[in-house]
Amino acid sequence: MNQQFITQLPLTYVDSVQFENIGTIFQLKLLNHEQNLLVLLKNILHLNFSKDSLRSDDDFVNLIEITHEYRIPNSHDLRNYTFYIDINKLSPLNIITLYGNTTMEIICEEIEVKESTFRN
Repeated sequence: MNQQFITQLPLTYVDSVQFENIGTIFQLKLLNHEQNLLVLLKNILHLNFSKDSLRSDDDFVNLIEITHEYRIPNSHDLRNYTFYIDINKLSPLNIITLYGNTTMEIICEEIEVKESTFRN
């Protein structure tokens, strides 16, 4: 399998976030000045979302740093996971954290990156 890492993409902010397919696909519209990318995170095991304040006047989510690893999750990765899971039976998964004025921690099975037709 040819693994794509979103840390290799020139991303600066998140324009929109939505769920598709009864919640199994988490769609992020990630942008920079040159191109608009649609990143589909599929078969999500865990998602944690935190904002830096309750203000709703922020226009977009700035991306300061992105981490992305493809490996078997450990107990630290799953510290906020609600269900019991036998870590020894897990396959390698994408472990992604988006840092900025909002932080998103995502553990998913598959990633698909497309050029978006949406333009600013």
